[in-house]
Amino acid sequence: MENSILLLTRFGHAVMNTYGSSEVLVQKGHFYGVYLLCSQSPDARYRGKCYVGFTVNPKRRIKQHNRGCDFGGARKTSKKGPWQMVLIVHGFPNNIVALQFEWAWQQPMLSTRLKMYPELKRKLHRESHFDYNFRILNRMLGVGPWHRLPLTIRWLEADYERAFVLPLPPHMLIVSGKVALTTSQNRLDVNATERAAVVWASECHLCMQPIQQPERSRLGCLNAKCRLTCHMLCLANYMLSDQPGHYIPVGGVCPLCDTQLSWAALLQRQRLSQGRQEQADNDDDDDEDEDDEEPDVDSDVPELDSDVEQAAQDAICELSD
Repeated sequence: MENSILLLTRFGHAVMNTYGSSEVLVQKGHFYGVYLLCSQSPDARYRGKCYVGFTVNPKRRIKQHNRGCDFGGARKTSKKGPWQMVLIVHGFPNNIVALQFEWAWQQPMLSTRLKMYPELKRKLHRESHFDYNFRILNRMLGVGPWHRLPLTIRWLEADYERAFVLPLPPHMLIVSGKVALTTSQNRLDVNATERAAVVWASECHLCMQPIQQPERSRLGCLNAKCRLTCHMLCLANYMLSDQPGHYIPVGGVCPLCDTQLSWAALLQRQRLSQGRQEQADNDDDDDEDEDDEEPDVDSDVPELDSDVEQAAQDAICELSD
């Protein structure tokens, strides 16, 4: 069953945003998304035009775009809507990586990683603005270092949903449904009551050194019966041992029990565990309170080759600083 949200804009137009039944809960402060807007303007000059942007809160961002630049929307979208947010790519390790992805999607011929593909230089004859932007995205998801990120491509509008022409890396997810932000750790950790307490070792199984600040720098196996205890960087380097030149693990096997591990799943569990340590009494906070969140920005941040990999490497290290 689909959920529908009617958007009323300051210009008197209405847009029906329809979402599938799949909804993901993400913790505030840990969501970084790059989205694609399509204009539903009755004015033929703007109808069908697209806009790529970055957000930490999709629900808030689409409201800002539809209300205009005086209310936080972008100058490029003001008075050219109403707009629909038709898809969003999320799962970036931090805002820097997401902003660089946004910039490359906006400027494929200036990106050092995309300008080698001349077919992205301009929109094809009779190609819609959406199809052109979708074609750029399809190529980007297969280009390093983005092709190693645990990204999710989330369709927000069923009318636009379609298959990718170029195959995506197998660890990426393609889903439908909206994103809901929450501050409640209990709502995120739905399996908390089913999970047995983890028994940790005091030393890293890979480097045999004590683990300082374990709540921030320790990772273990996804197998509940395995006692693997590692520094985050040690496990990352172990997974990358046969992949020289890469910075971000995609997956690997547990050094103790040979369980197949997903790096994205390991980080997600670590963040949830860290969140439980840091949470005080905010489980009843209003999930719709948006005033205390990281602001959305319209980025003009250029992409530098070293910056992309360095930001990805920093994301691996940020929890163990």
